[in-house]
Amino acid sequence: MAGSNTGRLGKLALLCGSLLVCFVALEFIVFRWILVPDDLLPNVTINEVVRYMPKTEAVFRHPDGRNSLVTINADGWNATKPKYQIDKQADRLRVAVIGDSYVHASFVDVDKAFPEVLERQLQSRGLKSEVYRFGMDGAPLSQHLQVLRNEVLTYRPDIVVVQLIHNDFDEAYRLMRTRYTSSFLKLSSDQNGNIIEIPPSPFRPGLADFMRSFATFRYLYYETNLYLTLKSYISRYFWGGDEEYRPEFISSAVDIRNLQEPEMLKLYTRYIFEQLQQLSRTHGFKLVLTMDGVRDAIYSGKPITEYEVAKLNGIAGEMAGSLGIPFIDLHATFAEHYDANKQRFEFAYDWHWNELGNQVVGSKIADVIANDSGLLSAVQPTLGKRTQAVELR
Repeated sequence: MAGSNTGRLGKLALLCGSLLVCFVALEFIVFRWILVPDDLLPNVTINEVVRYMPKTEAVFRHPDGRNSLVTINADGWNATKPKYQIDKQADRLRVAVIGDSYVHASFVDVDKAFPEVLERQLQSRGLKSEVYRFGMDGAPLSQHLQVLRNEVLTYRPDIVVVQLIHNDFDEAYRLMRTRYTSSFLKLSSDQNGNIIEIPPSPFRPGLADFMRSFATFRYLYYETNLYLTLKSYISRYFWGGDEEYRPEFISSAVDIRNLQEPEMLKLYTRYIFEQLQQLSRTHGFKLVLTMDGVRDAIYSGKPITEYEVAKLNGIAGEMAGSLGIPFIDLHATFAEHYDANKQRFEFAYDWHWNELGNQVVGSKIADVIANDSGLLSAVQPTLGKRTQAVELR
């Protein structure tokens, strides 16, 4: 019996040793030098705002063979500026751009993202400008408010641009369970319809972050798209949520099953817009809202009304209009460019804007700012005299 147990232990030790050797070979040879996954981009909370670990760099590797560079500055944001300065030059227009992964823009090189395009376009129009961007993957509309309150106001911007994407709306009040969504400001409401803000929790690395530190895990989980297959399972059994990922219900990166209560969407959207506007008035900056187009409708040639997510463009436009907030719906801009050039604005493997999309968006926002004396004169009287107002659309 003793010999039998010894034999089993020996086989178990041999198995464990073989697995360890295999893992070391995969981690330090195969997935470090041959099949290389995306670099790790850690997160941290500073001033009650979750962001990226300051002063880090990462290379993201894409299915088409492209690489894109992310450079996180000293303040924790992907940007070409090593550090955002608090002190301002009197003759320089300071624009802050807030948003999610479209502002973070890890799918294009850091200098190709639309906030950098916006800065170059404003300068080419004779406006001394600097654009600071504050983009965080997965951030919903509620978190844009948190970022403005706790981060952006520090830099005393003249203009704040909040970039809206279709999945920003319902995720502001749906209590999703993922790696860091508890670190976002979320909204709820009581039985009387009063909005309740749910403060974010500080981000703390956990088991998921430990697993992501291994190149073997990142390649097998992300590069093979295994995470999409397991998304519902991970949400339910790892994070304790009830998300059921079904690709057939995804349109413009939104699960359209979550858009069946338009009055609720209006309620929360109006609250956030009102809070943004109040901060604008209190702190003396001009607020501009921009919204992604329904690109599926553009490519198909079908009316935008045939797409469920189009109601979000309508809600955002309606709420902004009722509050007198400048609103740029990028649908018309994308449609006009596509009709003329037949070039798509995203990657074949991902819905985020490609370099062309970022160029079109940055140029459009620059056109609006440079040609609206109301945006410029209120914050920079000497600049406003050089432009004429145009209608926002």
